[in-house]
Amino acid sequence: MVRQYVSTETRRQQIAEAALRVLAEEGVGRFTTRAIAARVGVTDGTLFRHFADKEAIMLAAMDLLEEGLLVDLDAGGDPVARLEAMFRHRASFVGSNSSVGRLIFSEQLVHLAGEEGRSKVAMWRMQSLRFMFAALEEAGADGRTRPGLEPLDLAMVIQGVLLTFALRANIGGPEAPDALQARIDAAWTTLHTLIFH
Repeated sequence: MVRQYVSTETRRQQIAEAALRVLAEEGVGRFTTRAIAARVGVTDGTLFRHFADKEAIMLAAMDLLEEGLLVDLDAGGDPVARLEAMFRHRASFVGSNSSVGRLIFSEQLVHLAGEEGRSKVAMWRMQSLRFMFAALEEAGADGRTRPGLEPLDLAMVIQGVLLTFALRANIGGPEAPDALQARIDAAWTTLHTLIFH
């Protein structure tokens, strides 16, 4: 059998992706270098040719997660349309049973990635809240939100609804993509009705 050369960058990405899958599918208790290596098809030792330690692997995995998470934070356009696009992307990202996106609501990432990981997760959460707050504040200034509703309170409500998508994905078992889409549609319709007029 001829071995095929895999670049360092490709191998690092494979390891980071495998780490996310192990964590999402098997949890912290089974998050081992052996489990990660098995998913990549390499030995445990190979992992440490590319990363200093397990924490460094987790930080690289978090970088991949961040790419999917923060892709929707575009500052242009209509504030309600921006908020809806962000909500739909996030709900799908964290609600999909095949997604590791729901890990952003767990402390598992923080547990495995140390203080740098804790800072990353805090930054993700703050960026999301800032994005929602800015869109809601702009919509409120245009007179589009219901009177008496504070943008920060509304942002936290939206964040809470997103959390329910993550929780359902964790405990609800497999859900067909069309069923997930229907739940996202219903949730956004409800939020829109509560927040905007």
